[in-house]
Order: sequence, then C-alpha cells, then structure tokens
Amino acid sequence: MKTLSLVLNAHSGTTRELGKDRVLDAVRGSADWAEVIVHDCSETFQERVNKACAEPSDYIAVAGGDGTAAAVLNELVRTQCRTPVIPLPLGTANLLPKRLYGDRSIETILREAPDYPVEPLHAGEVDGHLFFCALMAGFPVRFGQAREALRPDGQGRQPARALTYLRKAWRAFGSTRMRLTLDDDEVKKLRRANALMTIPGGAGAMIHGARPGDEVLEHIFTHTENISDALGALTGFLGEMLNMGELHPARSEHSAVLDGPTKIPVMLDGEVLTLKTPIRISLKPNAALFAAPEPDA
Repeated sequence: MKTLSLVLNAHSGTTRELGKDRVLDAVRGSADWAEVIVHDCSETFQERVNKACAEPSDYIAVAGGDGTAAAVLNELVRTQCRTPVIPLPLGTANLLPKRLYGDRSIETILREAPDYPVEPLHAGEVDGHLFFCALMAGFPVRFGQAREALRPDGQGRQPARALTYLRKAWRAFGSTRMRLTLDDDEVKKLRRANALMTIPGGAGAMIHGARPGDEVLEHIFTHTENISDALGALTGFLGEMLNMGELHPARSEHSAVLDGPTKIPVMLDGEVLTLKTPIRISLKPNAALFAAPEPDA
C-alpha cells in the first residue's frame, strides 16, 4: 500500500466551511489505496509543514488553500524533495488545483490520483516565495482582497473591510504606474500600466493546461484608460484577455524586474504580499512535481 501525507489546515477557506472531520472522512474514504498520515498544521503551521515534507511518502496532499500549498511547495523546493504533490481545492481561490484538476471534486481527485502521471511545473519566485500559476500586481490585488473579506468565515462577512479594499483598488487604479525590465537588458515601459500578471510557463500553458509549458515568464499588463476597461481585463483573466487590445504579452527567459511606486501589492497564486520595489521575478524551471491528469483528460 502507498503512503499519502496529508497537510491539513483547518483554517483555510473551504476546509473551514466543511469542517475538519468532514474533510478527513472524504480524504480517507477516497484515498483507500493509501495509508493516510495526517499532519494537522492548523496551530503549529510551519513546524508541521516541515515534518510532512521531511517524512518519506509516495504523495503529499494539501487540504488547505493556496497559502498552505505554497508553504508546502516552498519547503519541498528548499529541501530538493521530489515527492509529488496533490493540491486539493479546499481554500478560497484554489488557483493551482483549478489549473491541474479543473472542476474535479476532492473525492474524484484522490480516487484517480494513483493513475495520474507525475509531471513538473515551472515556477516563478519573488522574494523567496514561489508561484506556479500567476503573479498579479497593481489594483486587481485589492479587488481580490475585497472579495476575500466578503466570504463567510468564523468572524462572518466583513463589508467594512471589503469597502476599504475597494477604495484602495480605486486609488491604485488611478495612481499606480509600473515598468518592467526583461532579463536585465530590455527595458519595456508600461504606458499607464496599473496591472500586471506574470505567468511561469506562459499564458498558453495556463489556458490549455499544458505542463510544464514553455521555459519562460510571460508578462501581461493593462493599458487601461478607464475603470470599465480595467474591470473587463480583470474579469476576462486568462481565456479572453489575450485577444483584448489593452493587453500586450512580453516574455523573459530568466527574470524580470518590476519597478514603480515604493511598495506594490502583489498576489502570488492567491496569497497577497506588499513588497518594496524594485521587485525581481525569477524563473524556476521544473520546480516541483505534481500528480495530475493529462490536460485533455
């Protein structure tokens, strides 16, 4: 029988809503092909993540959100561990599970997991933090925080906080201007750019689910002149945005440097950081392994 290490964060998005016991029952019932070893990181977070990554296992499943998955993946890359990861859609945004598994439920993912091929994904790295789907910078980050504040949780919805983030988004839309240096060589000024998305492997890989994609960082930014254009770019996100006139992809093979205001809010696979500029974004090819179906499966 195989071994499945489960990193459980009961405070994450959907995990919190379903409840820890229900999540554990679903995992154990669906992964009957493995001995499930639970690492509950709800309290001593980093210590339990480190232990889960250090102990030998056939797979590491993450029952938590994008932040929990990021902590696991950062530790695996730091220790050069190549255990395949199964990020379950149990957080809020669930960007990485959606890329890998589409709309599959946690039960379906775990039942099918032994038959999935194991493949790498390219990652981007910023200030020691990895991202496997996208880095977002500028005003859309504040919209994401407003959405998070309106989710029901242990403290209930927080409309006042959501309104604060919406105000910050409006200010960032009007004032944030960014520029990008590609591979320490070509400076590309982003005219009136107030939002940037950087995708390791390229946007085409994200749209079509290809893995690991091209060994590049692809940068897509807005030249929006009004809020309706900006919101259109935000809601279009990946599938349609490449066809929008306001968006122009640029590529770098190794790194890019983002500059602009003294500090810029960035969202890495759903997790928000505020970083001082200039911000170096580096490509980490084949950074970690994942168990996932073929893109057209």
